[in-house]
Amino acid sequence: MASGHGSTSLQLNLLGIGEILRNNRLVVPQFQRSYCWKVDQEVRDYWTDLSRAIETGTDEDYFLGTVVLTQDGPDDRKKIIDGQQRLVTSSLLIAAIRETLEELGHTQARRIEDDFLASQAWDAEDTEPHLKLNEEDHPPYHGIVTRGGLPLAAPKRNDSDIFKAYRFFCARLKDLASLHGESATSELKRWVKYIQHRAQLAVVETPSEADAYVIFETLNNRGADLTTADLLKNHLFGAAKVHLDSVRNNWHKSIGALSLATADDKFTKFLRHYWSSREGKVTERDLYAKMRKEVVRSQDALSFSQQLLTGARIYAALSDPNDELWHEKCAGRKPALNTLVMFNLVPNKILLLAAVEHLPSGQIEKLLKVLISWSVRGMVMGTISRGRYEDVYSQIAVDIRNGIITNISEIRARVNELIASDIDFKAQFALHTVGRNEANKNARYFLGALERTHKNEAEPEFIPNDNPAEVNLEHVYPQGAVAGDWSEFIAVSGTQEDADKWIYRIGNMVLLQASVNSHIGNKPFKEKSEVLKGSQFALTKAVGECTAWTPEAIQSRQEILAGLAVRTWPR
Repeated sequence: MASGHGSTSLQLNLLGIGEILRNNRLVVPQFQRSYCWKVDQEVRDYWTDLSRAIETGTDEDYFLGTVVLTQDGPDDRKKIIDGQQRLVTSSLLIAAIRETLEELGHTQARRIEDDFLASQAWDAEDTEPHLKLNEEDHPPYHGIVTRGGLPLAAPKRNDSDIFKAYRFFCARLKDLASLHGESATSELKRWVKYIQHRAQLAVVETPSEADAYVIFETLNNRGADLTTADLLKNHLFGAAKVHLDSVRNNWHKSIGALSLATADDKFTKFLRHYWSSREGKVTERDLYAKMRKEVVRSQDALSFSQQLLTGARIYAALSDPNDELWHEKCAGRKPALNTLVMFNLVPNKILLLAAVEHLPSGQIEKLLKVLISWSVRGMVMGTISRGRYEDVYSQIAVDIRNGIITNISEIRARVNELIASDIDFKAQFALHTVGRNEANKNARYFLGALERTHKNEAEPEFIPNDNPAEVNLEHVYPQGAVAGDWSEFIAVSGTQEDADKWIYRIGNMVLLQASVNSHIGNKPFKEKSEVLKGSQFALTKAVGECTAWTPEAIQSRQEILAGLAVRTWPR
């Protein structure tokens, strides 16, 4: 297979893993993920399979899989594009064998280190590992294979997966040596020979890094053991060719813009949301196939990586109202941003990825305001997470990018069928129960906004100061109600279980100063009401003035709140 760069063809060889470590100087690219095999999973499986193969007979080969290397690494080292975990694990096993042989007094232990692990070049002062890892992994690895870099007791290094794997092998080999007694050194030498010649890898070498990513993607196109982000990255890097340095730089800047260390699941979510805002709603499962069709040529990869970086910076700002991007886009809408960040809704993110990049600042400010109302109506109606919102918002985002939609009026026309009418919203709000896991966050926001509407304050849906340290959420009929204190409430409800269904109704919740809230807890309503009457919040004070607290009182209050809700979050 030709490389396409005019130098050499791809090379494929079946080699013992010991020979690979002995005859090559290798490096893990800095951007690759760190060593991640776990002792109780992959490392244990590796040991079990290898020891079983050796016990079966040293004439039988044991195939470990494939590694992809490229010849254009730094300092005459070949870069490992795929296969880092197996190579590192195997070298840690060899280091543990060396250590065990030395404890047994075998004179060839040092020879094993020189041959397979680390050696000193004639023009160098220090011993260098044959395998060089990334910035995070190399210090502990260097200390193990050279026995001189770092003390094993160094606390942070002590907890690394590299140290754990090494200690696991040392413990297993100590048991193996005890089992074989006087023939232990012969058995361990047999292991070294087997790892050198019979534990084999298919080694694919390419003349360029871009070719290596193409091969890597081909070998892993079913996604086994890889995240979607891994596959996307390697397709992108493979397509980049002459633009590889720029594409790779943009990719890693995108990761950094999101304050991530690696392209993990969070990065994959961003990729899906970004692609949905470009091409229409896409599932994570289909994301890789979609991008492969769109990003084909070298120029495609460069352009996409540049656009991705812009998208990552906007996406990060969607979770940070203090991001400097907002000073340029909409300096006057920080309270709206705070509220939308609290909601953390995927359809909003997809729509805003396109809107913030392409709409003028005045239209962005209007959009942020209306998104709050549309979001609350969608949350109360239970429709915003069912998929239809994401379908519509994704298509709006695509049309914004294509210049078909240019203002808030056109967006409003597109979402008209999604947003509940005042009649439906009011009826549903009068029955609304806030989910237990989100009760404190959402209920505090709802009640704060409704309080501002009741007082006829401007922009009541914006809650600029929602500080739990100052204002708490109080359940009037409490979460830990004592039956004797709430006998009337329970009797009217039917049973304790029926009574508890009212706990998370929005009508059963009030805002209260934190210092007061801590004192009334699960007390009966007669005692609570005296405290509630003195509240600075008008809606809380009104509850305190009730003669009794029953399910009927909750329902009556919630209907009043529903009327305020229509005004607070207009359609």
